[in-house]
Amino acid sequence: MFQPKMLLLWLAAALGVFSLPEVKEAQKWLHRAQAWARQIERPQAETPRKAARGRTVQAEAGRRYEGRVTAVHDGDTVRVTDRDGAKHKIRLAYIDAPETGQAFGTASRDMLRNLVLDKTVEVRVADVDQYGREVAYLVSDGLDVNRRQIESGAAWHYVSIAKRQQAKADFAAYSAAEAAARAGRTGLWQARSPFAPWQFRRQARERQ
Repeated sequence: MFQPKMLLLWLAAALGVFSLPEVKEAQKWLHRAQAWARQIERPQAETPRKAARGRTVQAEAGRRYEGRVTAVHDGDTVRVTDRDGAKHKIRLAYIDAPETGQAFGTASRDMLRNLVLDKTVEVRVADVDQYGREVAYLVSDGLDVNRRQIESGAAWHYVSIAKRQQAKADFAAYSAAEAAARAGRTGLWQARSPFAPWQFRRQARERQ
């Protein structure tokens, strides 16, 4: 179908205003002008990497990526900036560390800082929680960071969730790590009756 401008050109040729070669040349330039106009009008789409840079994003369950740990908030929560510059808030999967307001909370955070802060880690996303955090395994130089927190007596194995979601082999390894830490009175297990963080949070909610 002719566009209105094309139709006028061909009508001009029929009336003898332009020769046929002139009409064809004008038609060619009109096509080019229209293409240029479309390029100007069309917003330039950002590449995925540029679009993600500096923004906080959520990776889907099952995704793996590498990034640098830029902050450690407590014994089981960190921030990571991936290789594209996108930021991620991460809750370490299947462990529960003391809150910073309870006994051993600061020590647990500092132990995690020593393990990963300013280091490149592999993030293996297991889930996204209700707060929009990626629930993930962190691996640093082949070390399962989550399990190391349990081994060091810096966190509990979060059994109530892990028994429903964690792979059997990992569940067994994490359970064994906690049993060994308890037996060796390592870290938080030096206390006679360490107070679990889920109990601490429940009490805090009840006081509100």
